[in-house]
Amino acid sequence: MISLPMAFALRAMNRLYTLEKPLTFSGKGAMIKLADLMVRSGSRRPLLVTDSFLLKNGMLDGLLEFLANEGCDVTVYDGIIPNPTFAVVEEGVAAIRAGKCDSVFAVGGGSAIDAAKVMAAASTSKKSLDKLAGILKVDQPLLPFYVVATTSGTGSEVTTAAVISDTQTHKKKFFVDPKYLPVAAAFDTDLLVSLPGPMTAGTGMDALTHAIEAFISRARTPATDRDAATAIRLIVEFLPVAYSNGNDEHAREMVALGSFLAGNAFTRAGLGYVHAISHQISAHYNTPHGLANAILLPRVLRFNRQVSAERFAELERMLQGNSSAPYALIQADQFIERVDALASTVGIPVNLDDLQQKDFASIAKDALAEARSSYAVPKVMRKSDVTKILNSVSNGSRSVDFA
Repeated sequence: MISLPMAFALRAMNRLYTLEKPLTFSGKGAMIKLADLMVRSGSRRPLLVTDSFLLKNGMLDGLLEFLANEGCDVTVYDGIIPNPTFAVVEEGVAAIRAGKCDSVFAVGGGSAIDAAKVMAAASTSKKSLDKLAGILKVDQPLLPFYVVATTSGTGSEVTTAAVISDTQTHKKKFFVDPKYLPVAAAFDTDLLVSLPGPMTAGTGMDALTHAIEAFISRARTPATDRDAATAIRLIVEFLPVAYSNGNDEHAREMVALGSFLAGNAFTRAGLGYVHAISHQISAHYNTPHGLANAILLPRVLRFNRQVSAERFAELERMLQGNSSAPYALIQADQFIERVDALASTVGIPVNLDDLQQKDFASIAKDALAEARSSYAVPKVMRKSDVTKILNSVSNGSRSVDFA
């Protein structure tokens, strides 16, 4: 059974909207280059959206000094938290209005970027956040929006979507619109080298998940295949290096570019069950999104093994540099084992202690609903399949019997 309605919807969006990749800067000093572009584009009163850690540890001092020297009046919002809520966005919008801001400049991971996107939209709209949530709900141009990604995983700097949690219900709400693409993005190795090992691993595996789910999506295109495959090649090669030697600037930059390409692929082709289940786990236990994805990924790949064998085999042949194609199932298994080994190499655990059996029914129900409404998956799960995966994650068993 195929999720045809969602596949058709994603393909229709790809035809209706020409989504260009944002202009990008990478390497040392990329953040200042991006800020220079913003200033030359006419911004003089930006809202800087970030988290308190980056601000208090002096990592943005150079940016603030540059903007001050350019005569900018900067308003700072540093209230970003993991899994940002409506309340966080509303605080940012209030800061925009109080500072009469003319642009938004986000520095941080996916949480900061997602929150900043919705701040930039909500500040120019009369709609409530509830009314802005959903697909194609943005009714006004956003404030000009610029992004410095300090993690290499979410792909938020190149996606048309943001995920914000309802403050009251704690349910994750999706904001999807081509207008959420930033003007430009930067990957500054001076910031990327500061990312701790566990976060490097989680965000890198998150990016790998984006690329693989886009590659097997029913809404994939030749362009998304190209970006997804390149992203997989970069992440598989350079993530272990960035994890073991965080000061390797080349590896950091390559993983960041892999994340960017993976984000570009999935924003056009969609995601799958790894994300559908992961979102519910994060909502229940505040589990870091990348960690949940990394733990779930090999298990969901095994669920898709039969229907996606040729696609997995194609990726394995690419990584091996092998052009022969006689043993698709064998090569598919090699690819899944490669993903498992990569997760182990970068310290991803095999289980989540927080999972509770009493929540499995709710997690499964919401995950299936998310996938049904949002993703062009290659094979449809049943509630029992999700439960098997959750049991596997709970008890630390890598194998899942989907017979």
